[in-house]
Amino acid sequence: MAKERNVKVTQTDETRNGHTVSVLKIGDQEIGFVESAGTRFAAYVAGSDKPNRYKSLEDAVNALIAEYHLHQG
Repeated sequence: MAKERNVKVTQTDETRNGHTVSVLKIGDQEIGFVESAGTRFAAYVAGSDKPNRYKSLEDAVNALIAEYHLHQG
């Protein structure tokens, strides 16, 4: 069985292109950011310009973390 690791994810608010976004980082590595898009939230994976849309901020954050773990080498 694989060893379980605890990873600390930090969420900070930054201004990008005139919009306030929530940036998610693991250590110094950015995994993505979330911005408000009307009544929904747009989640951008780091290095991507195509968002996925979610009903809540929590759903968007969880999706970015899941995407990071899926593609982690």
